[in-house]
Amino acid sequence: MKNILITSIFTIFIFTLQAQDLHFSQSGLNSSMRNPATMGQGHCDNRLAASYRTQWSNIPEAYRNITLAFDQKVNNFSWGTNILHNDAGKSSLRTTQLLLNFSYRKQLSGRGAFLSIGASGGVIQQRFQPELFQFDNQYEEGTGFNGSLSNGETFTKTTQMLPSLSAGVFITKNFNRIKGSAGLSFAHLNQPTSQFFETQNETYPMRTSFFAKAQLPVRKGLKGELHGAFNQQSVANEKIVGARVLYQLKKDNWLNIGIANRLGDAMILEAGMKFKHSSINVSYDMNTSKLSPVTNSKGAIELSMTYCFNRKAIEENEIIPTPFPKTQKAIVGFPNEKDSDGDGIVDNLDECPTVPGLRHFNGCNDTDRDGVWDSKDACPHLFGEKSNQGCPTNAMDTDKDGLIDEVDNCPFIKGTAAMGGCPDSDKDGLSDLEDYCPFLKGVKENNGCPQMEKEVHQEFLEKRTISAIVEFDTDKSFIKNYFHRDLDDVVEFMLENPNATAYLTGHTDDEGNSEYNFKLGERRSAAVMEYLTQRGVSFRQLSTISFGETKPVRANRSANEKARNRRVEVTVYLK
Repeated sequence: MKNILITSIFTIFIFTLQAQDLHFSQSGLNSSMRNPATMGQGHCDNRLAASYRTQWSNIPEAYRNITLAFDQKVNNFSWGTNILHNDAGKSSLRTTQLLLNFSYRKQLSGRGAFLSIGASGGVIQQRFQPELFQFDNQYEEGTGFNGSLSNGETFTKTTQMLPSLSAGVFITKNFNRIKGSAGLSFAHLNQPTSQFFETQNETYPMRTSFFAKAQLPVRKGLKGELHGAFNQQSVANEKIVGARVLYQLKKDNWLNIGIANRLGDAMILEAGMKFKHSSINVSYDMNTSKLSPVTNSKGAIELSMTYCFNRKAIEENEIIPTPFPKTQKAIVGFPNEKDSDGDGIVDNLDECPTVPGLRHFNGCNDTDRDGVWDSKDACPHLFGEKSNQGCPTNAMDTDKDGLIDEVDNCPFIKGTAAMGGCPDSDKDGLSDLEDYCPFLKGVKENNGCPQMEKEVHQEFLEKRTISAIVEFDTDKSFIKNYFHRDLDDVVEFMLENPNATAYLTGHTDDEGNSEYNFKLGERRSAAVMEYLTQRGVSFRQLSTISFGETKPVRANRSANEKARNRRVEVTVYLK
């Protein structure tokens, strides 16, 4: 091709002679475009992403890059599609790519290590309008450009379709508190041939891309991140190093600010917000390359957005357990009277001062008349033996806690007689079965939760606790993908706070017998524990218990209500 005006130099150099791929600075939000193995790494099952980039607005029309992406995660498999479009300014050379991506994720041995492999296939369409170019043959001496003159060029085609194949690998691993990741990919493995001229064929060169990232929690609600990337295609290469700071504004809202240097080309300034199901980022490339005089130092503005959808919706009328009741009334304890229970026996002589009792039982009761007062009787409504805590000696005691199953409120969980056979994990005088906060010491007057002012309570919830609920299909203990995001948030909180403890409680609906449901609840809580430990959480930070069918959040009257009861509740406290 003959000399072309500067308006078209960049177009031909980038897209015809070198056949370079279109470029985005915010590769983190468009990672599957660079490496198909990165699909399915986020929190959501279905993701939409879009980016718009405009650059070189002084030459004289801006160059625009646009991409739309969708990906879906199904267990360990992910698939997705990318549509990428470039409009190369006034010359109107346009490139459009349509790619279909696949990836598979597998856990490796070691702490929180996963390997993903991916492949991508699709087509690249290139097209241009020769009449918008200006050639030497169209210039007349003394008068300048004359568009009515023939350009003297012969084009075999003005539109062409090229096949493209790509592949990549991606690995993530936790190193103590540092979360590391790296990826390597190869695009255009088949190196398709491009031809616009009769005498000239151009090979679409293979692109090699490598990137690495390390993220470290600095303190609660603050993270630091270092990242780097290298891309090579034909004679062109790109090297990027950068840093980013992420600051938590609210529970699900993070502000990120970053700076990066594309060596020899641009300084990249970036800012954005991450919400629970979406994110938005904006960046500006400050041109520092040799093209700066031509572009009048104009850089590039880029806007990216992502959105997660089709996650498990929570019904408006669903009852969700929370660490504390949202509304509380200040309850003053029992009056400091000499006879608190009004049974006629003063407190300093009453062995059951808060329960009205009989004088000949020292203020207590013995409902079953077996000689063991109810406060000490493991079976208060069943005649038994004093040597067996008031229970019959020939009855079954599955959990071996001294209470027979017939009167044990938690027949499969070892407890105490005072708690009706149930445990009192936080030692606050209420059994776990009755306690709204079974793992946090509270007061009976507040259903086992601590008494707190509203502001203190809200601050505690936001800064020192995190919770999640995982629901299961009937008789199953497999964790569905759409609960991974919430569990990953738990992992992140616990890795940032090594002193935090997570309590995993397994629950079922009322289908089947109670013993089977207890074991099913155990399997479900064990599945969640395995998920957390595989991602780096220490066993020492985890505690599991199964309540089986004994603590439903709904009444088990319909299939929907039963689905809400098939769950594992994850509650994390930073004490």
